[in-house]
Amino acid sequence: MLAVGAFALAACEQKKPAAPEAASTAPVAATPALTLPVSINAVMVSLVDHSSDPIFDVATKPPRTDDAWRDVEYHSYQMAVAGKLIQLAGTGPGDAAWVATPEWKAFSEQLSAHGMEALKLAQAKDAKGFEAVGNKIIDDCEACHMKFKPDIPSMKIMHKPDFPHKPGT
Repeated sequence: MLAVGAFALAACEQKKPAAPEAASTAPVAATPALTLPVSINAVMVSLVDHSSDPIFDVATKPPRTDDAWRDVEYHSYQMAVAGKLIQLAGTGPGDAAWVATPEWKAFSEQLSAHGMEALKLAQAKDAKGFEAVGNKIIDDCEACHMKFKPDIPSMKIMHKPDFPHKPGT
């Protein structure tokens, strides 16, 4: 019994904290800023332009199959992610200045919010709600372009006018 008590006391005994290692006092290298490998304009064309047309189409040509609704979900994800990506500077001449402004961040957050709204509508297969979310996207995109990029297109980057999109299929 005495051995059990001694063992219990030993188990409860506080251990001294280990001495700090010498390596922990060395300066920590700063993490470099995360940047896009392409311009924000390229992200806008490849993700936002590409995803917005199918989202706009739902209001007038609702998807008729589950597969077509999944395509709308996919484009909604693109829109939501694009809003976050364009908060990072890219290789474009105005990118660093744009992302440094609170107004740019607000516009890009709205873009993500519209993508998430479209995603919820697509998951519910609610075609009627797409007119309102499409109008919000258009209004915010036009306001952002008026402020930051009034010359459209720029940098000779445009989406293919015949990209494979079949509304309502």
